[in-house]
Amino acid sequence: MGVILRYNEFLKTYKTRGYRLRHLENYRHLFPIRSSPMLAGLVGDLISDGHLQGDPLWRMDFTSKDLKELASFNKRMKNLFGIDSKVRNCTSNKYSKSFNLGINCAPIARIFLKIGVPSGQKVLKNYNLPEWIKKDKECFREFCRHLFACEGTIMHEKNRKTPQVRFEHWKSEKYFEGGREFVKEICVHMEKYFQIKTTIGFPNQRGNRKDGIITRPIRVYILGDSVKKFFSLVGFSNHKQKSLKGKLLSSL
Repeated sequence: MGVILRYNEFLKTYKTRGYRLRHLENYRHLFPIRSSPMLAGLVGDLISDGHLQGDPLWRMDFTSKDLKELASFNKRMKNLFGIDSKVRNCTSNKYSKSFNLGINCAPIARIFLKIGVPSGQKVLKNYNLPEWIKKDKECFREFCRHLFACEGTIMHEKNRKTPQVRFEHWKSEKYFEGGREFVKEICVHMEKYFQIKTTIGFPNQRGNRKDGIITRPIRVYILGDSVKKFFSLVGFSNHKQKSLKGKLLSSL
């Protein structure tokens, strides 16, 4: 796979040269960072159910209700970067029980920022699908498997023969157009690589945050024969794949 981040480029994220060289000696063996489906899957996890905190903390969190999801994320992080983290209860979610895996490693957080994971509150900023993921079919496939596992749902309406797969992307009104472009990029490449046709909708829903900022959803629909293609060519990285298989079989 191709190189997406070299050590010298990474060092530019630090302001003080002397400090950064001493501090990063233990991480130099990780470079150059090369694209891979496993890395793309981690980016998909973090862009959907993750959070990257930038300056000054430089850390990451991945949140899930499923302990198997967290174990998988931790295993892949350890495989690629040698980082082993612990799971704790997520106390900020008042509506359901979930768990959080925190990665308190500033150099790793900086790496993920440089390869395309946005920092801060994702609904309040624009970001693009990373170029290295867009240009590689296998990287894009794995990115989507994890993105849909986190953010996707399966619906089987009575008036439809086959189930449908949905994916929602929420944005504040200020960054809504940027969110639309991000979703469009995903849909364009789903058709380019896998001939999966999608429909983009804009439900009349609103989210009211504590800070008063209004958020709106952008929804992607996969319908009809494209659901079968999604199942066989992309799919979910988690238990939702088995659920989709069952719903497809019941529709025959």
